[in-house]
Amino acid sequence: MTDIAQVWDVLHAAATSRSPFNFLQLATIGLDGSPQLRTIVLRGCDRDKATVSFVTDMRSPKVAEILRDPRVSLVGFDGEKSVQLRLSGIASVVADDVARKSMWDRLRHRTLVLFDAPFAPGTPIDGEGNPLAPMPDDDGSAGPYEKFALVSVTVERLDWLDLSSELHQRYTFSGHAGAWRRTRILP
Repeated sequence: MTDIAQVWDVLHAAATSRSPFNFLQLATIGLDGSPQLRTIVLRGCDRDKATVSFVTDMRSPKVAEILRDPRVSLVGFDGEKSVQLRLSGIASVVADDVARKSMWDRLRHRTLVLFDAPFAPGTPIDGEGNPLAPMPDDDGSAGPYEKFALVSVTVERLDWLDLSSELHQRYTFSGHAGAWRRTRILP
């Protein structure tokens, strides 16, 4: 894989169907300055705009981290093909309600239910009950859609590492939509 179009094809496939790159690890800079890493589900890919997107709860720590410092990295690995794909770019919480609603309407019910939780992701919970069940003291001021965030990452750099043969191949692509510079580098 040495062509930027092929890299975007892989990302598009991951955003629209099951593939090894459907789940990526997202790295942000924590509010305390420490690195933070978690898995996200790739939900969108737009090669013309050089963006990838995912959804999250507006109350999650990653949203606060992105708002404070939008620099992010994503990485995925295809164990079957022995390929690693890394992306670096600038993340933003999408304010465009048409784009948000379009993504919301594409999500499965089991995903939508997560946005109805009374507490923010990462909140400690007591007991073994259903943590997604509304609490008696939940004032209901924010419905599921209001808790839903669509995050878009404008990709500035891609790194493709192929470990499948004896001679490992690594390429970086830097630039922006329509103007990518490919560089072969030592793995």
